[in-house]
Amino acid sequence: MLKTLYIKTTNLEDGGKTASWLSNDKANIKTIVDGEALAKEIERQGNILSNEGYQILSILPITSQKIESHSLSATFTSGVIITALKTN
Repeated sequence: MLKTLYIKTTNLEDGGKTASWLSNDKANIKTIVDGEALAKEIERQGNILSNEGYQILSILPITSQKIESHSLSATFTSGVIITALKTN
């Protein structure tokens, strides 16, 4: 039996952080993924799957593109899909 999970990434703005080191324009922050939070959620979900008797087959990043001001585009990870196989 297969199980598939989707984990949506949070951007730094969702976490209340700022990106003043990038630019003074806070509109750019929406494309900056909180990688630390994503890694912790992947680990948490992986441990849950393992405890339920699943073996993770793949973790696939889902990328999105966003057009920013002045026609600059940004590509970012909008989420990940975890696919696991029941082993028990």
